[in-house]
Amino acid sequence: TNCSQMIPAPYMQYTTWIWVLPSDNGMMCAEFKLVQPAWNLSIGTVINPGSSVALGAPYDAGGVSICFGMCQTSWTWLYQLMQLPTAAGIPAFITIVERPDAGAYQVANCLPKYPLEPLTVLNNLALNQACVIANEDASWGAIKGMYNE
Repeated sequence: TNCSQMIPAPYMQYTTWIWVLPSDNGMMCAEFKLVQPAWNLSIGTVINPGSSVALGAPYDAGGVSICFGMCQTSWTWLYQLMQLPTAAGIPAFITIVERPDAGAYQVANCLPKYPLEPLTVLNNLALNQACVIANEDASWGAIKGMYNE
């Protein structure tokens, strides 16, 4: 609901969430890694209690693989992350990147043998700046029109 976080002062804790909207094929597992600026610390992680296994952690060097015991077919939260910035006012992003050993950010869908599908990152969390929302389906004119109103 909000893809930017303004940090008015250091050491003011805030919470972020990682959500996935599965394709029509559903989602059994997801793999990815998060990258954040050095001045932003992750001080706590809550894993969706409906998950059956979670290997690694979002900010670990190797990233994370999280799976569910049942097919997920609608918006599903994977992690709730408590963040603690040690600086304020510095523009940066928390980004979703490839899990290093997988070479991708992807999901295993619910079809037989759980084939892999790529994830589309809708946005990264902007810190102290406006967010950028991916918009594959809009024309350049439509995108420009959003800013010329």
